[in-house]
Amino acid sequence: MKIIGIEGNYGTGSQQEDGLPGIYLMCDSSLLKDGKPFFVPDFAERFVAYPTIVVQICRLGKNIARRFAHRYYDKMTVGLSVEAVGMNDRFAGGGCGALNRAFDGAAILGDMVDVAAGEMTAVEYAVTEGGRECFAGSTAMLQRGIDELIEHVSRYMTLKIGDYIFVSRPQEGVPLHIGMQIAATIAGQEVLRVKVK
Repeated sequence: MKIIGIEGNYGTGSQQEDGLPGIYLMCDSSLLKDGKPFFVPDFAERFVAYPTIVVQICRLGKNIARRFAHRYYDKMTVGLSVEAVGMNDRFAGGGCGALNRAFDGAAILGDMVDVAAGEMTAVEYAVTEGGRECFAGSTAMLQRGIDELIEHVSRYMTLKIGDYIFVSRPQEGVPLHIGMQIAATIAGQEVLRVKVK
C-alpha cells in the first residue's frame, strides 16, 4: 500500500516547469485513520495540516490512459497531509527530504465514501476546528483533475488496490496545536474527526 501526495495542484499554487505537479510519497505508518488522535511529535517547531480530497485506488494499473482513469477509483474522503516545519532532527540537514512529510501519523484520513464516475468535477469539502470553518475547498479548484493525476502518477509507478492519492496541497494549511479538534465534511457529510494531543 502506497500513500501518494501531490504537490500544489490547487488554486493558483505553483507547479513544476513542465506544468505537471510534483509527487511525494509517505510511509504506510504515516496513515492515521479511524478517528485516532494525532500526537504532536517533538522533532519540529510546528506542524501544519493541508486539507485535500483523497481517492482510494480499486484496481491494479500501470501507464493508465486518462480516459480509463475513472475506473481505478471508487471511494474518496477528506485527508490532512501534515508537514513538519523547522525540523531540529540532526539527520534533516539543510533539506529535510522526506522526513518532514513521511513521519508516523502525517497522513490523516477520513472515512471513505463511495463515488461514481463523473462525480469528481465539483466536490465541495470543508474543514473546521472547534466548530469554526478554517478551510473550504472544491475539486473544481484543482489545476489537474484526478483522472489526469492518475495518468501522470501511473507512468512512474504501478498503482495497486488500496493505494491512496492525496490529490492536492493548498497553499494555506491549518497549524496544529495540542487541544484542537478538527472535523471535515464532504457535501455536508462528516467524514473526519480527529483530536490533536
